[in-house]
Amino acid sequence: MKDYLELGTVPCDEDCVQVTNDVPYEKEMKEQCQRYIELLRKKFPTMPESCAFVIKRNPHDFGCYYEVAIKFNDEIEESTDFAFFVESNLPLTWDDENVVSSSS
Repeated sequence: MKDYLELGTVPCDEDCVQVTNDVPYEKEMKEQCQRYIELLRKKFPTMPESCAFVIKRNPHDFGCYYEVAIKFNDEIEESTDFAFFVESNLPLTWDDENVVSSSS
């Protein structure tokens, strides 16, 4: 069965686009999520075919926000292990491109 782990909109030590009533933020937020996915693909190049980085849309009081998630198949052990490995080894900054390999 398909499942998701949400990974945030940017590396955790970086500033991100805020949801707001005042200015259109969605385009910028989607762009930063795409940039984050590109970084994650560099950092975790050995992703199983049963996993994918995706942008998820979520409701918020002021509108919607977008967040990067890893989609995985929880019926495939390799897929589940990889998703949780990624969640445990997320980059802290935009400069953290060091490749990380899971032991699986």
